[in-house]
Amino acid sequence: MKYIVNICRFIFGAVFMFSGFVKAVDPYGTAYKMEEYLNVFGLSSWLESMPYIYIIASVAMCCLEFMIGFMIFFHLYRKFSLWLAGLIMVYFTALTLIDALTNQVSDCGCFGDAIKLTNWETFWKNIVLDVLLLIIIIFERKKRIMLNLWRGIVTLLVVIVIIGFSLWNTLYEPCIDFRPWAVGNQIILPKNEQKPMESYATYKNNVTNKEKEFNMQELMDMYQKDTTFNSNWTFVSSRVINPNVVNADGFSMSDIQTNEDKAFAFLSQDDTIYLLTCVDLLNVSDKAAQRVITFAEKKMEEGKSVALITATLPSQWIDFIEKYKAQNIHFYSTDDKAIKTVARSSIAVVELKDGKVISKKSWRQIAE
Repeated sequence: MKYIVNICRFIFGAVFMFSGFVKAVDPYGTAYKMEEYLNVFGLSSWLESMPYIYIIASVAMCCLEFMIGFMIFFHLYRKFSLWLAGLIMVYFTALTLIDALTNQVSDCGCFGDAIKLTNWETFWKNIVLDVLLLIIIIFERKKRIMLNLWRGIVTLLVVIVIIGFSLWNTLYEPCIDFRPWAVGNQIILPKNEQKPMESYATYKNNVTNKEKEFNMQELMDMYQKDTTFNSNWTFVSSRVINPNVVNADGFSMSDIQTNEDKAFAFLSQDDTIYLLTCVDLLNVSDKAAQRVITFAEKKMEEGKSVALITATLPSQWIDFIEKYKAQNIHFYSTDDKAIKTVARSSIAVVELKDGKVISKKSWRQIAE
């Protein structure tokens, strides 16, 4: 039984540490998920006067989860860590059961963007963790692995490290990016690798009533080889496949003048380009906006293409453009979730070349 309990302890502690770590890598991702939950349950209005409460709660939860896993894994502060883990598991097991039954939130975010689980997968994962925790609580015997002084020092050092790590990823872009716009990812195929659109047409045979889909070349061949094709086949439907798309679901760059999506045209340029991201132009600090706009102006003087995407209403762009003299930058309207997927900072710069993400920087990482 001793070995079984140790295995349960190692598995439970490792899962909690991994979950806390991937959340600490991207605290804003967890904050957005918390906000989504509160919106679903109609509680977000209570916190409108405290805009930073989500990120504070996110950092606290990331660090707490990691530390519980660490203490259980290394058998530190046994009673405190086990009962705290128990309270958390009761809460999250109930919450994920509600998620699974109602499906109001598609993904609980328990492993951030690193591993996506369905609501039912998350619930059964929690049931397994509940069983492991019960085995540990019931059968594990108290034992000392280090002196109290060293136990306190080690725990304090780990607390400092995980809090510092989480805060760094809050102030800057996540050091490990699990999202589509991670550095090195190909967002759009280079021009020399782009393929023409593919067209297909479906016809029904008038004799057998069976439908068959033809590509354009096959259709042309049929017309040439079978002179009775029009009388033997009836057109049903057609479809067009565009193999050259942005490899990020929901991303677009809407030109407010033409109402056209300019994402593909902008991102597929051969030269180095810069994409500025800002969810809300009205809630960006002067220092952040000035630093990014100055950087953009310098790049445009070098002949580089620069565009800014925002979810702010176009009617509210004018004040920002005049205040920071950003008349030369092309502004595009984009969904807020799409922008948050690209970058987490309030305003950030993404560098691309040949459709590939070369770098991604928070405004704090841009030299003055």
